[in-house]
Amino acid sequence: MMVRTKIFVKEDTKMLYTEKEKHEIERVKEVFAEHLRQSPDFELLWSDKVGYVWLTIGVNPVYVDTGIRIESAADLCCKCLDDVAMDVLYMTGNDHALEAADPLELAEIKRRWEPYINQLPDYAYLCKDLLNGKM
Repeated sequence: MMVRTKIFVKEDTKMLYTEKEKHEIERVKEVFAEHLRQSPDFELLWSDKVGYVWLTIGVNPVYVDTGIRIESAADLCCKCLDDVAMDVLYMTGNDHALEAADPLELAEIKRRWEPYINQLPDYAYLCKDLLNGKM
């Protein structure tokens, strides 16, 4: 019986991110490092096959759900900002979309976003997009 093995060489694989894109994703990842570490709702993983993957998980009960490929640093930043905002909505017990947040929720969301956006000012536009339902 003959076993065939496919060997992947550099020419056979598509580059996942440019060096600049990967560096920028790493920068965003570092700014959100503590939030990423403590979240019970998702995991950010590296795959040599597809790059960064945002994996929806649960810890009580334990489950693994949807995996979404992170396309860019802006994509990662948006997902993290959205998760921070959802933490506020869960905390207030309201089950509604971010665009429907009341003034007190909005104030708390913006307060929690501020430390991240202060370090990543190029991504401030994402806050407006998230609040307007464009993301």
